[in-house]
Amino acid sequence: MTPKRLMRLMPVAALLLMTAWGTVSCGHGKGEGPDTTAWDYVSPPPLASNPNIAGEENMGLIEGAPIHRLPTFIERVPLTQLFNDSNALQLQAARANGFEPVTDLAGAYNINKPLIRVYSCDAYMLDELKMSVPYLVPKAAQLLKEMGYAFQDSVRSRGGKSYRMKVTSVTRTDYSVSQLQRRNRWASSNSCHRYGTTFDISWVKFDCLDPSMVVSLEDLKNILAEVVADFRNSGRCYAIFERKAGCFHITVR
Repeated sequence: MTPKRLMRLMPVAALLLMTAWGTVSCGHGKGEGPDTTAWDYVSPPPLASNPNIAGEENMGLIEGAPIHRLPTFIERVPLTQLFNDSNALQLQAARANGFEPVTDLAGAYNINKPLIRVYSCDAYMLDELKMSVPYLVPKAAQLLKEMGYAFQDSVRSRGGKSYRMKVTSVTRTDYSVSQLQRRNRWASSNSCHRYGTTFDISWVKFDCLDPSMVVSLEDLKNILAEVVADFRNSGRCYAIFERKAGCFHITVR
């Protein structure tokens, strides 16, 4: 069965399984237009990165612009100590809240949880996803959006302007996990990302929407850490600060 045929069968199942095969495509081919059968939603146009932004990997730097500092209140200890929920703990929550990992077409058809497709919006920016697909269970999607708004409100309340956090990884299949392990020896084969409950938020890349004020990346990282800590302390999620991967790895509870 071809990937194109799968896309006509079932939107979410097709996209997840195509990722498992490593053949995710926009459906563009010679002599044919874009295949939109994979999308079962109507979304507003995604907000693009600000074209005035330059610098390392679109991290929010503007060439020659002064860097502004904002007050931060995160505890002054290594963030690896503050956010150290084990993979076993996160895996327990993922299994309780998510669906069974997708390994084949039957698994994609038999997903027993509703899924929401996440996309760039005013709360956050979805980075290029090479090893995951943009679907989460509703509980996790809601958590992600609330974190995005809380981060923006925190930046603005301290004198900053418009920034969005960047989401760098969402749901993975067994295939994408195995591919990731080839590039990242720290990636776990028993990944929480396989359950639709887990996402990664970058602490090294942010989307600056207003080039009139550039905020220190260190301050943006610490403000994001405060937001993650608030949700974690209120029992909404588990979190790990991944230093080498440059992200907060978050699983909904």
